[in-house]
Formats: sequence, C-alpha cells, structure tokens
Amino acid sequence: MTGLGLRFVRRPGPGGRAANLAALGATAVVSLLVTFLIAGSLGLVHRSDRIGWRSADKADPATAIGAINQDDDQLVDGLPMLRLDLATLRTNELPPPPGLDRTPRPGEVFVSPELAKRWSSLSKQYGVEQPTGVISDKGLSSPEELILIRGVAPSAVGEHPQYVASWRENVMDSRMVGLRIAVSFGIALVLFPLLSLVGQAAGVAAKRREHRLAALRLAGATRTQVLRLSAVEQAVLGLGGAVVGLIGYTVLTPLIARIPLGGGRWFVHDITVSWWNVLVVLAAVPVLSVISALIGLGRVSITPLGVVRGQTRKATSALRLGLLVIGPIVLAYYGMQAAVVPLLIGIGMAALAVRVIGPWAVQVIGKTLANLANGPVALLAGRRLADDPKGAFRPVAALVLSGFVTGFISVFMPGENEDPSYQDMRIGVALLLALVFLTVAASTAAGAVGTALDQAGPARALRRSGVPLSVIERSARLSAVVPVIGVGLPVVGFGALCGLALSGGKILTQGSSGAFLLLGQIVVGLVLVAVAGAAGAPVLRKASAN
Repeated sequence: MTGLGLRFVRRPGPGGRAANLAALGATAVVSLLVTFLIAGSLGLVHRSDRIGWRSADKADPATAIGAINQDDDQLVDGLPMLRLDLATLRTNELPPPPGLDRTPRPGEVFVSPELAKRWSSLSKQYGVEQPTGVISDKGLSSPEELILIRGVAPSAVGEHPQYVASWRENVMDSRMVGLRIAVSFGIALVLFPLLSLVGQAAGVAAKRREHRLAALRLAGATRTQVLRLSAVEQAVLGLGGAVVGLIGYTVLTPLIARIPLGGGRWFVHDITVSWWNVLVVLAAVPVLSVISALIGLGRVSITPLGVVRGQTRKATSALRLGLLVIGPIVLAYYGMQAAVVPLLIGIGMAALAVRVIGPWAVQVIGKTLANLANGPVALLAGRRLADDPKGAFRPVAALVLSGFVTGFISVFMPGENEDPSYQDMRIGVALLLALVFLTVAASTAAGAVGTALDQAGPARALRRSGVPLSVIERSARLSAVVPVIGVGLPVVGFGALCGLALSGGKILTQGSSGAFLLLGQIVVGLVLVAVAGAAGAPVLRKASAN
C-alpha cells in the first residue's frame, strides 16, 4: 500500500493536482506558524536569560557580593535609557555581568552599542570622554537597547538597592514573565484556528478521496489497507508542507526579528530555529495531518457502500449545545486573578465548544434554508448544508473561530499609554490577529479549492440534467456565505461573552478600538469568503465540465 499511496501523490487524477497543491500550501502555513510560536517562545527565554540578573533582589544584605540601583527616567535623543549603578560590596572571583569583560569599578562606564553612538551628549554628565567599554550582545535585551552600566562605591548605590549574591543570578525578567503569560494566552486563542487549518489541509477534496478509497474497499481492500494508503498519501503531503514552512520561516526570520516586542527588535539568533525545533515540526505536522485525515475517513472504512451511493450522513445532536456553558463558567469562576493554567483550560473549552457545535448549527441553518427556499439556488445550498454539515463547516471553521478570538480580545483592547507593558499588549494583540488572519486566509483558500472539487460530482449531474451553471455557482457561493453569517456572527458574541466572564463583567477596552476590531472581523470575513468563492468558481466550472 505504501507504493500505491506514493503513486496517488504523483498521479492524483482529475482535480487531484489542485487538491494536493492546496493541501501542501495549507500545511506549509501550519508549519510556518508552529515554528514561529516555538521559536518566538524560546526567544523570550533567551532574552530573559541575558537580562534577568538585572531584576535579582533576593540576597541577604549581610552576605551579598553586590548591589544594584536602576534608573529608567532618563531620555537620550528623546528615547528612554536605562542606567544601572553597580557596587561591589565584597571582593569575589565571580563572573562579571553578562556582556561585560569585567565587573565595573567605581567611575567606570559600560554602554550598549547604540548608546555609544550617542555618547557625545552624555560625556559631560558622566565625566568621562569615552565609555570604558561596550556591552556585547550577551548582555543586551535587543540590538537597539540604550543602557548604561556604571560602577559606583557602596555608599553611592542608593538607599534601597537590589542586593545580589551573583552577577548572573537565574532570575526571570519581570517584563518577560508578563510576555510569556500573554504568549500562553495567545497560543491558546490561536490553537483552534490552527488545528482547523490542519483539518482543512487534510480534508481538501475529502469527498474525492472518500469515493476513491470506498471503491478500493468494495474491490476487496481491507480497512487497515485503506487507512494505511490514506496515511501514506497524507504523510507525504504533510512532510512536504512542513519542509516548505520551515524554509519560509528561515527566509522570514530577519523580518520577524524587526518586531519591537518586549523592549525592542530581536537578535536574529534568538529566534533562529534550532535542530530540535526542526525535528519537532517535521514530526508533528505530518502526524497531525495523518490523524486528521484518518479521523475524516472513518465512514469509508465502515460503510464504503454508503459513500459510493452518496448516503446522507447521520444528523448531529443538539446535545452539543451543553458544551457552550463550560468555558464561560470556568472563566467566571476563576476570574483574572487565577493561575494561568485554569484560564487556559477555560479558553480552550470555549473554543472547543465552538468547533464541536459548528456543524450542528450549520445543519440547522441548512434545513431552515431549504424549507424556506423559494428558488433552486437557496434549495440547493440548503440541501448541501443539511446533508453534509461537517463538510460545509470545515472550510469556514478557522474563520468562525477567528470570530471567537476577536470577540474575546475586544473586551481587553489596550488604550494609548506610554507604559512599556501597554505597548507590548498593543503589539501582541496586532501580532495575534495577524497570525489568526493568516491562518484564516490559508484555510479559506484551501477550502475554496476543496469545496469546488467536492461539489464537482453533484454539479456535473445537475448540469447534465439541465440546471444552468449560473444557478450551481450561485448556490455554491450561498452555501459558503450562510455558515459565516449564521454561525460566525453569534460566535463573535460568544467570544465577547467569554471575555466578559473572565473580566467580571467589565469592558476593559479603552476608546472605540474594540468596536473597530469587531467591525474589521466582519468585513475581513465577508471579503475572504467572497474572494474564496470567486477563486473556487473556475475550479468548479472545470471540474464539473466532463
């Protein structure tokens, strides 16, 4: 079966090449985003390892080897500068602070490279014509950091200094701690749109693959052989997409390093993928793709005759609605003062509820649309939604889940403030939304191709029976728009409800940024669906012509 699976990849048959390219592209985006999330999280750790010692303050003053006093009120050329006064309290042979070749003696001044370029405006203030030395990358938060480390006498370190037992204490920088918590929430919010993209990549032209494998089952292939054949085919596409995604991330790394999050731009080596990062992506992405593909082919392995006959799928249950209450209850119970893990569980349960309930909602909308139809367009669209709600929801799942994300975030949008933490929040929200909408765009594009190929068989039969092509195309567009409006808009409200549950019923957004975000979500969603419909129309027209 391995050889046959590879043959299906090389010669996929009518429409198969477009399906494989769509799946490969979607998987590549998954790989790129997973790599970004892993490398970015590790970048925060690398940055904190270099500057965490500045926050150390746990040593006993009676035994401390040194003291630190920080001053971040000074400006240089309109930019904030950090000054650290270091005093050696006891003679020691311990390593100097990161980035320095020795511990500063009283009167010595070490500066960052960017501050060295501006030293002419500071030389008179600090009484030295030139700095004693330049801090290397190993002691800097970012390439553009403006920092001055000055050696002072113990009596000049200030009234309430930070006492340290070592110049290289393993302490997590407070700003990095906040960012890591924010990143955890961001990953939880983007996880389900990302998993939906994985499912979409594996489900491109799902019906075409179902019919092909069902024919093999009816010809005598065992269930295990069919599943193995599908696994081989999807693993090859998943591995190819993972490689493309890793290459794409490597190419984009210099641009990603320019994101000014957490105190400035990044050193490229902070966010460069490591060898184990590459191995994780090359293993995880194909495995997730294979699992998603096998889950979607359960019906083939059990009822191949039903697939060939086009038998209607079993209706989804309304009991799924009970899942909607779990996430908000968890978030409301713990509130914003809780530990990170319970809140992540609450967000995850809420997003999972949306993903599980989505097909049921599509089925209800489809039946309603078909019953109220006063023409062939609405009737065809309604019957498709009602007969295959999972297949209809899959292409728009990431878009619907992005509505949950924007609804949730709209409650917490930060306002204009010069505080660094607010700046990090604004950049973080923009970055999160960029990741989500990239996921949505890739999923929508793959879904456009997959949906067109899935509808090719019924569309061909309709054309042979005399139904105009324009009616078929309009019904396809309607069946794509209805789930977005009928399910997506309520999900935006559900996301906002979860945000209010977490905040205790308070809208923490300042100004009208939350309203603009919600409006942007609606506009982007409709535009993506319209573009996807326009892109899928030629594929449907060609695939249903023969």
